Amino acid sequence: MNIDPVSLKERIIETGLSLGFNRLVFASIEPLSAAKQATYKAFLANGYAASMDYLAREPERRFLPQRTFEQARTVLTVSVGYYNSPPPPPANDKTVYGRVAGYAVGRDYHVVMRAKLKELHAFIEKECGRKVAFRTVADDAAYFEQAFAERHGLGFVGKNTLVILPQLGGSYNLIGELFLDLELPADEPYVGTCGACFRCGVTCPTGAIKELSLAGSALPELEREGDTAYGVNMTVDAKTYLVDARACLSFLTIENKGGIELSLRDKLGDWVFGCDICQEVCPYNSRLQKEKKQAIWPEFRPEAGVGHYLDLFALFAIKDQDEFHQRFLSSPVRRPKLRGMRRNALVVIGNQLALGAASLAFVINTLRQYLLAETDEMLIEHGLWMLSRASKDSARASCGLDLESVKNSLYRRLSPEGKRLAERYL
Repeated sequence: MNIDPVSLKERIIETGLSLGFNRLVFASIEPLSAAKQATYKAFLANGYAASMDYLAREPERRFLPQRTFEQARTVLTVSVGYYNSPPPPPANDKTVYGRVAGYAVGRDYHVVMRAKLKELHAFIEKECGRKVAFRTVADDAAYFEQAFAERHGLGFVGKNTLVILPQLGGSYNLIGELFLDLELPADEPYVGTCGACFRCGVTCPTGAIKELSLAGSALPELEREGDTAYGVNMTVDAKTYLVDARACLSFLTIENKGGIELSLRDKLGDWVFGCDICQEVCPYNSRLQKEKKQAIWPEFRPEAGVGHYLDLFALFAIKDQDEFHQRFLSSPVRRPKLRGMRRNALVVIGNQLALGAASLAFVINTLRQYLLAETDEMLIEHGLWMLSRASKDSARASCGLDLESVKNSLYRRLSPEGKRLAERYL
């Protein structure tokens, strides 16, 4: 069956748009240029991957599409918008709420994206009249997604390291790939820039967005390396922007398995899962925010998942990890597990106590039993920190609740190392 690849490509795009994808581009299987590889290597060399050791395993495979799917001849890259205009926090003096990053307010996008990509693949097979070998990817493969998306025209990588699609309202988009054993014409690179704007970096509460030169000391061997990919000399000497996960609120609340660094806890504010600050201030996203847009796919709307705000006290009423997993089975919020979400909640409640936005008496009444029964040292220490954040006036007003006895009980159960940490704020 002879098929015109250009015509097939047009029909795939038309069908993809009808499924709700907002943009589809086609990528070759050529390796990434040395300049783009250097960006990722600099990320690793500077320690910005934090404890995510899996990101450093065989980094070269992320630059070679056929390492993700050996039969690949084309990579179809798609995006879909997930922005939902957030409402104000619920008015309820009986609990404390924590904010959830926009991509996680609905159902787990990994599952939804893979299902939609399989629908698109079924259409492609029907059009081709044969089996088409494929692999779906939804942020679940060793593939340098942002760089390939930029190289083949989806958008450009902004200073916050997110792919920005100016014509589609910015960076609130989820990306997926369909690797195909079908050769289709590749699209051209997207040319875009943030210009002189650095609002994301200036506004980031922890300064996690770093500017550095790829010809710097972290990768001295690249100073002499050149590349002529796409007919352009790309000698590695330009500045780039990377996110240091060690200071990123998204990493700290999701991928981080340990305690949150003391100096960063107050920076969480009310973010209990992820963070959108660098997107909220991006000028490319202003149109979506002004128009109060909602996600096209109903699966990504707040009513399909946990919504924009989580009741934090409810996390302490969950019996164990099994119950937590079942409750958040279809949500990205299950990623940090119950232990991680309780850690985050203790920090957010502490921040609300410091602002006077939460009642110390209510916090103690609600969490006293949990705090006195907890055996995990990390959570004990975070609970002690939470109580220490209350103002002196609140503490005096709550003296009848025996605040000091709860704090002393928590302190006594800490290891010597934990006590040394606690003494920095007690």
